[in-house]
Formats: sequence, structure tokens, C-alpha cells
Amino acid sequence: MIARIHTFAALATILNLLVYAVAGIAPRTLNPPQSYDHPFMRAAGESDRDTAERVVRLLRLPLATPVHSFNIGHDHEGRLVLDFYHANGRHKVTVLPERLHIEESRAGIGKYLSTLHVTTAAFHSGDSRMQVWSWFNELAMWTLVVMLATGAWLLIARRWQAGALRRTHWIAGLIALPVLAFFAASAVQMAHRTWWTAGALWKSLAVMHRARGVAPPLATVLLLGLITTGVCLWYRERNRRAGAVLLTASAVVSGGLIVWMRGG
Repeated sequence: MIARIHTFAALATILNLLVYAVAGIAPRTLNPPQSYDHPFMRAAGESDRDTAERVVRLLRLPLATPVHSFNIGHDHEGRLVLDFYHANGRHKVTVLPERLHIEESRAGIGKYLSTLHVTTAAFHSGDSRMQVWSWFNELAMWTLVVMLATGAWLLIARRWQAGALRRTHWIAGLIALPVLAFFAASAVQMAHRTWWTAGALWKSLAVMHRARGVAPPLATVLLLGLITTGVCLWYRERNRRAGAVLLTASAVVSGGLIVWMRGG
């Protein structure tokens, strides 16, 4: 039963786990901005927020909703400046008489997936696709905790089982358990900062989680190794129907949202 829970948990969230793996090594940069103008007339007496929300609709930026106060500002000449960061990049908009001056920076695929990686249920989006993703990604985060707990049990119970593939999976799991446990614990704290006050230890873990060093690439390699060997072990089992259903459903939900939101 424990082994089945471990396997099914992985199959149900496998694309999210792959996103976690990519986030450990993906570049987090935006492409150079492209500037252009768009016709726009600001209505008489229109508030800054109303203008910002109208601009978001005009430019078709649902992933930038809801509009927050920090998105709205003014430059040194007093002109309204709207700065929208979203999963697909950044739109910096200066509202000028009869037009908008737009600086658009497109996020590369690595930056895009890194943003999806950190989006959990604590995030409230005005876009229904992103909100569904945030709920499913929250589930994947807790499922990873379940996988670590069940994996620890399997490391003890199945340490002497024969087979090169099983030994490879076991060794990878033995190395990965403390590494992934660190990332899972710090991820929960960063996703839900209001649950408890982060002391010096938790703050240090959060810094290490976000840092570019040895730990994220190591976690990526270990996670990819576990996913690859785990899927192979599952496929060799006789009863694959339930796992295939979970794997298909995960691919449709997670994969569909990833592709759909990337389109804008």
C-alpha cells in the first residue's frame, strides 16, 4: 500500500515535479524590451486604477490581474506609469496624451516555468487558468512531502531488493531524501509565510532555496533521476491501468495549463 501511494502520488503530479526540476537550473532573465506605442485616450476624471484596469484589458494581460497598488506609479514628470509583471514577462506602460508607450519584455521559457514553480494557493490571480494552476501546484507541493515520507519508508523496507534499476532508484532516493526534504520544507514556509514566524533558520533556508549554487542543480539531477527510474519501475508492474489514468489526467491538466497560459 505504501509503495502504491508513493507511485501514484508521483504520477499524479509528474509535470509539476518536472517544472520543479527545471526551475533549479533554468535562467530567470527577461528578454530585452521591445518598445511600441498604442492609441489610447484617457477618460476625463478617470482614476489611476480605472485607467490601469482598462489598459490591462486593452493589452490583453489577464495574467497581470488583479491590478495591485504597486503596479501603479508616476514618473518624475507626473505621468502615469503602469508596471505589470506576470508569468510571461513584463509590460511597462507610460500613459501619454492620446497614446500608450509600452516596453514589453518577454520571459524565456525558463523564467516562465520558474514563475509557475513558485505559484501556490496563497497566490490569488484574476486569471482563472492561473488560479487553477496555483491550486494544483499547491497539491503537488504537499504531494512531494507525502512522497518523501513514503520514500523514506521504502528506503528501509526495500533496501535489499534485486535489480539494477531498483538499486539505481534506491541510491538516488537515499541521496535525494535530505536534499529534497530541505527544498520541500523551505517551499512550504515561503508559500505560507503567515503560518508561523520565520526565524533565522527558516530565513537561511529560504535564501539557500532561491540561491544559485550547488544545491538547486543537485536537486534537479536527483529529481530527474528519480522520475526516470520511478516511471520505468512503474511501467514494469503488471497493473498499470490506474497509474496510466493518473498520468494522463496530470498531463492534460498541468500540461494544458502550461501551454494555454504561455499563449497569453
